[in-house]
Amino acid sequence: MAASHTPDEGDEAFEDEEAMLDPNEAAEEIPSDPDQPMDSDPEDDPREEEIQLQNDSIAHFDKHTDSVFCIAQHPLTPSIVATGAGDDTAYIFSTSPPSTPLPASYESNPSPSRASLEPLAKLTGHTDSINALAFTLPNGDYLLTAGLDGRLRAYATTHDYSFLAEAQE
Repeated sequence: MAASHTPDEGDEAFEDEEAMLDPNEAAEEIPSDPDQPMDSDPEDDPREEEIQLQNDSIAHFDKHTDSVFCIAQHPLTPSIVATGAGDDTAYIFSTSPPSTPLPASYESNPSPSRASLEPLAKLTGHTDSINALAFTLPNGDYLLTAGLDGRLRAYATTHDYSFLAEAQE
């Protein structure tokens, strides 16, 4: 059996009032002091040390003109990587290491610039951001790209990433 409750006028008036604390009901008022350090102030911690960050990357990839949303690695050739982005394109590039085995920070005269990787292929055909891509298993014979345009596109990795087929919702 369900209980019924009919609100009376007293309940409605109470709901409309804002809940405020009467200053006389407060037990203690704590003044704020912005100069008082907190218990976990890093200036007081002798164990705190500054960490020097250094970019030891061997190269970078900057062909996309918008944010990168997805990355996939080839299952048999880990140096082959595909990226999809908000610029409606996917790129395939190789991350094979350069001839020098050591990062620039170990060189006697390091060069401040890093090489920009050139793409092996540029995949177009989507009309909105590419938000998923994957190489097929187990051999990575195909690359599939999916975009916010509702398209799923397939490319053959064994034939210079030639376009094979498309499905759209």
